[in-house]
Amino acid sequence: MTKNKDFWRWIEAALNVIGGKWKLLIVIALKDGTQRYNEISRKLPAISERMLVKQLREMEHDGIITRTVYAVVPAKVEYSLTQSGEKLIPVLKILGIWSVIYLGSNTVCEGLSEPVEVDPIKLSQLLEDLDGILQDADNKIKRQSNDN
Repeated sequence: MTKNKDFWRWIEAALNVIGGKWKLLIVIALKDGTQRYNEISRKLPAISERMLVKQLREMEHDGIITRTVYAVVPAKVEYSLTQSGEKLIPVLKILGIWSVIYLGSNTVCEGLSEPVEVDPIKLSQLLEDLDGILQDADNKIKRQSNDN
């Protein structure tokens, strides 16, 4: 029981780093490569400038993103995911699959920037994919717990 409790504490610690409304959306904005501040801002129009700066600073401090400043005029600053940040992409894919399954056939959900349409056949395949991914992860966790 203690090992399982420790596992959940690690999840709590992870949420302290990546939690909040914007951080995972910033990771998604950076998933395709290095972006300048204005490019990130355009991808996330609902976030205020102050909040985006705050979130980027926190993510840099926590080792999720890298901020590169170039000594040119006008100033040029680029952001990219670190290796730790890139490792969040598969987690976000799983979260996306879960979201589609959870939302089901709803075409409009509160808080989304655009309506979502769900194909029942794709939903079924996503459910199978998610079940397989989660089963593999659960088996790995159990093996690691037994090894300790």
